[in-house]
Amino acid sequence: MNKNHKLAEWLELRIPYDAKGRNSIVEASCQQYLKKRKSLKIVDLGAGTGANCRYYLSKISQDQEWFLVEQNQELLEIAFDRLIVWAQENGYESQLRDSILILKNQVYKITIHRIVGSILDLENLIDLDTFDLAVANAVFDLFSEKQFQTFLECLKKYQLPLLATVNYTGMNFLPQTEDDSDFIKYYNQHMQRPQDFGRGMGSDCGSSMWKAMKLIGMKVSQGESPWEISSNDPVFIQLKLKFMEESIPEILDSATSQHELNTWLQEKQQMIAQNKLSCNVTHQDFWGYWE
Repeated sequence: MNKNHKLAEWLELRIPYDAKGRNSIVEASCQQYLKKRKSLKIVDLGAGTGANCRYYLSKISQDQEWFLVEQNQELLEIAFDRLIVWAQENGYESQLRDSILILKNQVYKITIHRIVGSILDLENLIDLDTFDLAVANAVFDLFSEKQFQTFLECLKKYQLPLLATVNYTGMNFLPQTEDDSDFIKYYNQHMQRPQDFGRGMGSDCGSSMWKAMKLIGMKVSQGESPWEISSNDPVFIQLKLKFMEESIPEILDSATSQHELNTWLQEKQQMIAQNKLSCNVTHQDFWGYWE
């Protein structure tokens, strides 16, 4: 399995947690804002395998035109494959024409475009003046504050509202053990390590996004969107631990710390094997618009 297919597998595994965790009040505020429009033109930022688009398709009672923006072309190809399956399962006919997928039933028409490119180059990829909404799921904790501010300035130029869901703010394991807080802190520090674009917002993205959206003059609705991962889903918890195992060593400064990390990971694996380990991951959802 190549890197892209592993990423696609992870994105699919998280779908039920994203769906359950999304904040219903924030989502309803967005739907209320858009309900009078006869049709919607939506850009999905960092679209991945199209999970965010699939989530909203059945929640919108209008004709829809979607533009899936993603840097990874292979993920977009997987997205179209899965959208075609979604169409079959939900009573839509599907027709693929080059980079455009058209879904139809007796009531609605949905047109979906795939756009290979960066969110930060959005203004050069599509005509933002014609859109009703931008959506993004689990994207902005990877941005620096400056990148997010620049992105918001682009949206403001076109008065384009934003629904940004499942933005990471923290995590904890249950039951808690003595070293949990240290290694979660290391994990969060890795997300905010210096990179060529600056420091990712990581677990600070909730407060940073709120501040940036208010400063630029948006009306903002904010709410919690947690994942509650029970001990009955060991595969998902193991994947979370795998991310920690791969990322934390990049910021450790001693062999002793690496040994402590290995010991901690082994203890967590033993708890998983005994069906005793759960995990909560906290996120925040944002709906922002201009009046």
